[in-house]
Amino acid sequence: MGALSWAKVKTGIRYAALAVVSVIMVFPFIWMFLISITPKNEVYSGSILPSTFHFENYIRVFTDTKMLLYLWNSISVSLIIIVFQIVSAIFAAYVFTTVRKKWVQFCFVLILATYMLPSAVTYIPSFILLSKVNLLDTHTGYILSEFISIFAIFFLRQSFVQVPKEVVHAAKLDGAGHLRLIFTVYIPYCKNAIASLVLITFIYSYNNYMWPSLLIKSEENMFVTIGLRRLFMSQAGYGMDFPLAMAACAVSLLPMLILLAVASKRIIHSMANLYVNK
Repeated sequence: MGALSWAKVKTGIRYAALAVVSVIMVFPFIWMFLISITPKNEVYSGSILPSTFHFENYIRVFTDTKMLLYLWNSISVSLIIIVFQIVSAIFAAYVFTTVRKKWVQFCFVLILATYMLPSAVTYIPSFILLSKVNLLDTHTGYILSEFISIFAIFFLRQSFVQVPKEVVHAAKLDGAGHLRLIFTVYIPYCKNAIASLVLITFIYSYNNYMWPSLLIKSEENMFVTIGLRRLFMSQAGYGMDFPLAMAACAVSLLPMLILLAVASKRIIHSMANLYVNK
């Protein structure tokens, strides 16, 4: 009985610790939301809770700024990049998983070696290449520069390796070719991993700042990350409209929160499978 009670105490301590860590992680977002509904003259009062709630700041985000345009640019471009990166990663991962020739495996190692390079190393050559084909300050140029993801190839290759060989052999005996194997065996078996990769790719593309800030200059092509910086810079100083800025930040988080809520179960299942199969 004592051992059972001690086990309950340890479980309670774990849950309490997780609750404390969760509050610490969520607090910045709660604070952001509270500032977004705080009157401008109360921002520096030192009070956490506002005297009145000003939800009209969220309306001002769309009427006084171009946040809707920034959101459309970021979401649409991110979705296109997801399609290109996932499709290219699926075919590349299939080749690196099924073809056992030495030169193929050497290419895989070479590709992984390039992943160790800092992304900033590619900025200058990419900028020069895009300038030569007149694709600077365009969404097309940015999409082409993000066409292939080394991480996506490696991530899916690790998932494809876990597909049972018996299932693959059975499909081959049934007359399945390469495309049929990909679409009827590998993709269905690794759908949770693909869902996780979709979320990871979207978050990376949606939050990417450094490379788009070098490439995109016109306001009609700007993304959320550049638009938020422009909003902060345009109101720099003590008189900055922090409630409006925080409301814009909160709105910018909505697409990622929605995608996380939709794909969370598949992501947890995928990560659990990777951990179990290690």
